[in-house]
Amino acid sequence: MLLKIEVKDLYSILDMIRWISSKLNNSNVYYGHGTNNSWDEALYLVFSSLNLSINTPKEVYHAKLTSKEKDYIFNLINLRINKHIPVPYLTNVAWYYGLELFVNRNVIIPRSTIGKLIINRFSNILKFTPRYILDMCTGSGCLAILMANIYKNILVDAIDISYDALDVAEINIHNYNLDKKITPICSDLFQVLLPNNQYDLIIANPPYISKEEINYLPKEFHYEPVISLLSGNSSLCIIKKIISYSSKYLCKNGLLFCEIGANKHKLIKQYPKILFNWIKINDSNIFYLTKKQLLYYKDYLKTI
Repeated sequence: MLLKIEVKDLYSILDMIRWISSKLNNSNVYYGHGTNNSWDEALYLVFSSLNLSINTPKEVYHAKLTSKEKDYIFNLINLRINKHIPVPYLTNVAWYYGLELFVNRNVIIPRSTIGKLIINRFSNILKFTPRYILDMCTGSGCLAILMANIYKNILVDAIDISYDALDVAEINIHNYNLDKKITPICSDLFQVLLPNNQYDLIIANPPYISKEEINYLPKEFHYEPVISLLSGNSSLCIIKKIISYSSKYLCKNGLLFCEIGANKHKLIKQYPKILFNWIKINDSNIFYLTKKQLLYYKDYLKTI
């Protein structure tokens, strides 16, 4: 149980971070929405609440908190622990590979491991510099913005089925002055695209949780929009559509990169003849396929 009287003995930002970290360690919260430990969770909550960057100089950690600030932070940590609300939804701020992004409950909290691939320029997989990108299931726009920051001369089409999600993406795109480089598009996957849209890369972090699995997720996940998590009866429903149609929208040397979480073995079982190229990052799996591969398996894909 959290007691408000405890915070009156906390004076500095560092005091507050330490106290929150201890309280989190004694709770049953689930990490996985931008952090994986109590200290980072506490730091993100406090700094976002104070409108400070997580890159703020260490000297500021010793700055004193006002009574109003302490009360505000106490209310947020109370909600985090007792209601299991993820920190980014409490503060409307998500930190993602150096980006500070606005988020609300209309978008999934940014955490795709494709981001690590992007900042590493796809780990020497690409033999060319991409110019035209499709970000499938863009959500907050985090991957599109990361791509536009890493590759200065690209254009990105950022697609999502949710108008509400695209409203959030547009805020983030505008905040990074990328309105001329990133185009938000409302579409159910490829539905509104024309075949003459030929992309160098398609990057996708689609929903990949089945109806059966979603009920067993930690409480924190149930604050996220179901549409961003739920694939359908099978965890591969949307992934299969992306594999089937991507070849139409890739240029000659184009590649599809797709994150699938813990579904690697399911995908291999579903497509035993396809030689997926696998990239393991943290606890997630990303595969990539070239347009040449996708065309080679075109007839086979029609039978699945």
